[in-house]
Formats: sequence, C-alpha cells, structure tokens
Amino acid sequence: MIAALARLTWTFLWLSVICIGGGLGVVPEMERQVVRHGWVTRQEFIDGYALSQLTPGPSMLVVVFVGYRAHGLVGALLAGTAMFLPVSLLTALIARNWAEIRQRAWAQVAERALTPIGIGLTAAGVYTLARAGLHGVPSVIIAILAGLALWTGRVPAIVPVLAGGVVGWLAAL
Repeated sequence: MIAALARLTWTFLWLSVICIGGGLGVVPEMERQVVRHGWVTRQEFIDGYALSQLTPGPSMLVVVFVGYRAHGLVGALLAGTAMFLPVSLLTALIARNWAEIRQRAWAQVAERALTPIGIGLTAAGVYTLARAGLHGVPSVIIAILAGLALWTGRVPAIVPVLAGGVVGWLAAL
C-alpha cells in the first residue's frame, strides 16, 4: 500500500513540474500515466476531467478524483498535494523576482522559447480530450458550439459545460 501511494504521489509530482503552459498541456501524459497504472480507465479520466471543470479552482482538480478513485481519501490528498504544492511554491518564488529577472537576455530567450512549447502542449491536451470525448456527430456539434461561444469572450465557461450536460441528459432520455 505504501509503495502504491508513493507511486501515485511521485507520478503527480513530476507531472506538475512539466505543466508548462497550464494544466491542459500535461493532460496527454497524465491520461497515459493514470490509465497505465490502472488508477482509472480512459473514459473515467475524461469524465473526471469534465467534472473537475465544473468546480471552482484549477483545471487540474482531476488529480484529486484520480487519487480518490485509486486509493480513497489518502490518495486524493496525496495526489492533490503532489500536483499543486511544488509548482505553487516554485511559481511564488519565480513571480517574486520575475520583474527583475525578465530583463535579462537569457530570461527573454527562455520566455520566447517556452511560449510555442506551451501552445504545443495545450494543443496536444485538446487533442487528447477530443479523441476520447467526442463520439459521433452530436458531440462534435456540441464541442464546436461550445468553442464558438467561448471564443466570443462573452460566455462564461460554466455556461457551455452546463448546457452540454443538459443536452447530453436530454439526448439520453
């Protein structure tokens, strides 16, 4: 049991460190890891990710779901702590000094180099979620409508999430 909890903690710890460009960038590798270890199925991961979008807070709250599914409350606490504590401390440390550091040439190069990496990782995350979450024409249409609604910048993210849930529920009747 201790080894399994250590594996869970270690997995989310290193995943948090490679979370460049936001949580969505690490979704493909996270899905691969959690399914490979048998903590959740691919569909459970996608469902957990969708549910985590309904909650306030960071988008990576899916790790709490995965930890709970794998090892109960202790797993949820360890997964959440491993995912958020190290990067929160690192971010606080860097942000404290970033205004001074960002004027240096190496920092400007690093910032420019990390931007396309973050965009690529985010695109891979979107692809992973789309590959597992889109099943047929209705779900593709819902995804396109949700994307267009969010693209306008006038619709809060919770509106398409709830609307999609209602449409899915009605379609299942």
